[in-house]
Amino acid sequence: MINGIRELERDLKLLLIASIPTGLSGGMFYAVWGLYFETEGINVSLLGLYSFLEGLLMAAVFIPAGLITDKMGRKKPVLIGYLFSAVSLAVVSVWGLNLPSIIVSGILGGCSSLALPAFQAWLADLAGSKMEEASSIQMFLYNVSFSAGSLMGWVPELMVMSSQDMSYSQAYRLMILLSTLATLLALPFFIATKDKRVSYPSTHSITFKDVLRPLNASMIRRLTFLLILSSLATGLFYPLTSYYLGEKYGVESGPVGTVLSLIYLISSFSYLVAPVFSKLLGLVRFVVLSQGFSILMMALIPFTHNFLLASTLLILQVMGTYAPFPLIWALFMEYSPPDERGMVNSLYNLSVVGPRAVSSLAGGNLMSMSLEYPIFAFIILYSLYDLLFAILIRSPHSKKSYLAEVVENRGNDDGFEGQDRCNATEI
Repeated sequence: MINGIRELERDLKLLLIASIPTGLSGGMFYAVWGLYFETEGINVSLLGLYSFLEGLLMAAVFIPAGLITDKMGRKKPVLIGYLFSAVSLAVVSVWGLNLPSIIVSGILGGCSSLALPAFQAWLADLAGSKMEEASSIQMFLYNVSFSAGSLMGWVPELMVMSSQDMSYSQAYRLMILLSTLATLLALPFFIATKDKRVSYPSTHSITFKDVLRPLNASMIRRLTFLLILSSLATGLFYPLTSYYLGEKYGVESGPVGTVLSLIYLISSFSYLVAPVFSKLLGLVRFVVLSQGFSILMMALIPFTHNFLLASTLLILQVMGTYAPFPLIWALFMEYSPPDERGMVNSLYNLSVVGPRAVSSLAGGNLMSMSLEYPIFAFIILYSLYDLLFAILIRSPHSKKSYLAEVVENRGNDDGFEGQDRCNATEI
């Protein structure tokens, strides 16, 4: 790992190091965000409103962000996006929690997604032939930093314990302010990194048909539909996790931050073992069993009255939910022609963010009626997703990947093995 970093160029190292403060910021924020609402006595439906506004704007920004990145280069959109993120955090820290601050923060948070495609493109430009190595190092640095930030959820606990004058609400505001400062710490690394422009000449302007062209492929349509269904289900509960734990079990940011840290770490390791189980069981069987396991774990949580047991179930639940996702993304890529993969990635991100934004609003309203309602709604919707995945992806019409068709139609491997993965994944 260390040797791999040493061999990379200076600018790529700077970009990778920037992932550390951004990961810390995210971990610190999510460790206290839901609890901040709970201690202020604010209706959880407003927490759902925040997630809705942020997610909706993220979905709206993705495709324009890609166009802006190609016009302006990588550095400016990244800097602007992270400035939006920092101001979004500062608003709810300095201004406090109220309807105007929640709306403004949610809007700015959504606009901060301008940085995502620019950062990904920048990383690709600088990595060159070391793309896989650079990507794995970046994910590792971000995940570990996010987990460390989540563990800092104990900081507000220690603040309150050491000072009789400080409330949990004040401690959470300070924690979010620290998250703001961590985001700002990433900016000098971005500023010091050179913007290596890569031009992508286009022979025609982008039209609405270009955006929808990937959906002409049957497999892409099916995977997109399934991903939307999955995102609708997870959005009902996941954004409200810290609020749920704090309200039901009477815990504060220390225990909740620890749980979130473990969830992030274990989920990251589950990505590494997923390909192994996929080869042993077949892709479809592994996805269906993994998601079925996550549904079972979620079904047990409402009947659990012990925080430690509920946390264990939640960690296992998230691991089962997200372990197959890198494989599902790879399936998107395998069934996409190379010249359409950029738009397919936009489609993939939109299918994750947009539906989750809508269902998070519904989840907040459901939780305001009963803590357990979003869980039951998740179980119903995710069970439908799991069943349809087994039916749609094993369909005879979806058995041949794009890469396999290239081999068959052109009579050579074109640099690909062209294996038919779905033939090996029958249930």
